[in-house]
Amino acid sequence: MTATILFATRNPGKHAEFVAAFHKFAPQMSIISLADLDYQIPDCIETGTTFEQNALLKARHTRHHLHENDKNLIIIADDSGMEIDALNGEPGVFTRRWDGREMSDQEIVDYCLKKLENKANRRAQYTTCLVINFPNGREKVIFGKNSGVILIEPREESRLKGMPFRELFFVPELNMMFHEVRELPKLKRNGYLLGHEVAVRECSSIIQKNRHVS
Repeated sequence: MTATILFATRNPGKHAEFVAAFHKFAPQMSIISLADLDYQIPDCIETGTTFEQNALLKARHTRHHLHENDKNLIIIADDSGMEIDALNGEPGVFTRRWDGREMSDQEIVDYCLKKLENKANRRAQYTTCLVINFPNGREKVIFGKNSGVILIEPREESRLKGMPFRELFFVPELNMMFHEVRELPKLKRNGYLLGHEVAVRECSSIIQKNRHVS
């Protein structure tokens, strides 16, 4: 019997993106989202200070609220964001409340550029964290990272609502914005691997080896 995976999101776009990535490595696996359950799981309050903590919180919260007939689902939860070297890994999980209050996209961009004024090191990483939560309580944490730099001036043509770093994060080795790299077919990236793909590949391998764990 093939195990079913529950990806802990209600966002249909995010679910579709994950399914597409996962099925490149394990096309036989069935992957549902929280929206596919016939009952409501309460929103998880993300109180962690790291991507790993938040992903673990989401996975365990989801497991706790599953009905009995869904206890054999394998849960995958994620968290991701930007970490800037010269700012000791800021903003991390605090992007939206970086200066202690709820911020708009433009405020985040302006605040980032202000904090990096006169700093020579503009290196940053986009980090993805996936957590696999098996029915027996076993958990596995997986990371994927992509390095780049924060531009001195934003690329306004790259602006997209809800994604403030889209106009700031640049990949020098490909001379492209990170979002442009993500949109390229894999064969056109000259061997460049997306951290999300690396994490999903490892995730799929672990699940296929342990899919009968209960």
